[in-house]
Amino acid sequence: MKRRMKKLCVCAVLCFLMLSPFTLFAGGQGEGSAAGNGGGKPKVTLWATGSDNVRMLFEKLIDEYNAKPGSTSVVELQFVMSGSGGQTLSDRIAAAKLAGKTDTDFDLLAENGSALASYVDKAGGDLFVPLDFSKIPNYANVKMKSGFFTDCVVPYRGTTVVMAYDSVRLPNPPKTWAELGAWITSHPGRFAYNPPGSGGSGAGFVNLALYKDLPPEAKVSTDEKWVEQWGPGWDWLKSIHPYLYTSGGKVVYPNKNQGTLDLLINKEVDLIPAWADQVLTNISRGILPESTKIYQLTPALNGTDVVLAVPNIGGGAEKTYDFINFMISPEAQKICLETIFAVPVIDASLIDSTYKTMVKDLDISGFSVISNGKLGDVRNQYWDKNIARLP
Repeated sequence: MKRRMKKLCVCAVLCFLMLSPFTLFAGGQGEGSAAGNGGGKPKVTLWATGSDNVRMLFEKLIDEYNAKPGSTSVVELQFVMSGSGGQTLSDRIAAAKLAGKTDTDFDLLAENGSALASYVDKAGGDLFVPLDFSKIPNYANVKMKSGFFTDCVVPYRGTTVVMAYDSVRLPNPPKTWAELGAWITSHPGRFAYNPPGSGGSGAGFVNLALYKDLPPEAKVSTDEKWVEQWGPGWDWLKSIHPYLYTSGGKVVYPNKNQGTLDLLINKEVDLIPAWADQVLTNISRGILPESTKIYQLTPALNGTDVVLAVPNIGGGAEKTYDFINFMISPEAQKICLETIFAVPVIDASLIDSTYKTMVKDLDISGFSVISNGKLGDVRNQYWDKNIARLP
């Protein structure tokens, strides 16, 4: 009897091992699973990068979209935190493209329009798929047209780096670049910015130092000849270094966009460059006091549209159109506005929200755009070696 039971157990185990690969495939986390859970809808993997507030925004948007009975796909998020020190999203996509992969899960990309040049520099000019805008009916309401790869992208929000300050401690902030330099040196320790490689607010500040006196064509060029013209900007950044925020008797550059904001929140500094949406979000949550104000320097720190694009190594544009169309609907634009105070890309009159007054002065037409592609890496490497290591 025991021998017979052993035989039955062995047979049962063998049957399980033979069936389990198919069972696991059917119920796993791959595309087949998403399609099944979505009632036969194809899965769209959305890749995005940025700070944590952007991650939370996309989680909310995706939950809203996936819950809609009429949605034609199931969207999943893959988020790469900026300044995390690992491989950047552009590096990951370029690696897959250059390896000849054509069936990846890089279905849809959300990225600053001004950053797309770095993707093309690394992966090739044919990386993004031209879109069929007739399949995106809400695009007719989009007022913010991208200046980058226009045929391949749909803007879904605007954003810009601004100066943020506490109006109680600093009632009259410096308004021009020259005034800013004088203010920093006369108020030691009360200004900070994060390393350009750790977040866009620091990158925006360093970019302005490097490009403010260069011709307009330099700001949207990846030609390395412009690197030779950065000297005065680097000299200025070196000159203010001794007067920046200190901790333990040493100048400290806070990590990431949030690190700089934390210094303002904790009243350790009075003035910083910061993303407008992050500042407004922190004010609305009571983390920053209502006395916190934002303004734009003259010349302006850089801003950009934030776009959706389809890499040609994913599942194709067709299955992404419905979600892209949702992202520029009044419903989704309201979520963007009320979650992270994003500048809407459609006429504000179509959005039912009192939050519109919070961003009314952030006009995308006045944004200063710098798109230097691969030169951003050159900038970051020089800064890490020559600015961060200053005593």
